[in-house]
Amino acid sequence: SVTGGSLTTAAYGGLVVNNKPSATTGDAAKNTVAISGGTVAAAYGADVRTKDGNATENTADITGGTVTNVYGAALTAANATGKIEKSKVNISAGNVTGNVYGGSITNAAATGSITESTLNLTGGSVGGSVYGGKNEGTGSATGSTLNLYGGTVTGDVYGGHIAQANATGNITGSTLNLTGGSVGGATYAAYNGGSGDAKDSIINITGGALHD
Repeated sequence: SVTGGSLTTAAYGGLVVNNKPSATTGDAAKNTVAISGGTVAAAYGADVRTKDGNATENTADITGGTVTNVYGAALTAANATGKIEKSKVNISAGNVTGNVYGGSITNAAATGSITESTLNLTGGSVGGSVYGGKNEGTGSATGSTLNLYGGTVTGDVYGGHIAQANATGNITGSTLNLTGGSVGGATYAAYNGGSGDAKDSIINITGGALHD
């Protein structure tokens, strides 16, 4: 937990690094990072840096302070093949100056997948964009959910997002629920920049303020 002060590096609920020669395994499960004050460079419920590692049921809770970027869970290894499952971010207050990811696979050569990641925003502010699940590799994103109940997002909001043009993975069953707060950018239940499908996704808007 971070309650005050200044941390120029990231805060981790779980961090997986395997330094054995040729080792590619190592998982993170049921870890939580909690930020209630201070300044933090980044917050990870879990960061898995092993190529074949998985992240399961990890959480980032932000109730105050200032954070650059927030991840419920991330697979950050080159060529990552693992899975992110049931990761979550909860933000009720504080200031995120960058982006927020319920689940994130960060490497363009990764083939891993994201399943049932969730982002709940009830207050606070986000200077960048927010993603229920974002896969920057070639794999899939399934069942990502973004619940925007309050707070302010300057950038775009996505339930599920696949970034690169040569990705072949599908986005399936993403949900975006907007009942309050404000969004300065675009709003997507699912966005697939590759050749795969974006299907069975739902956007529900019952309140809040969207840009013109």
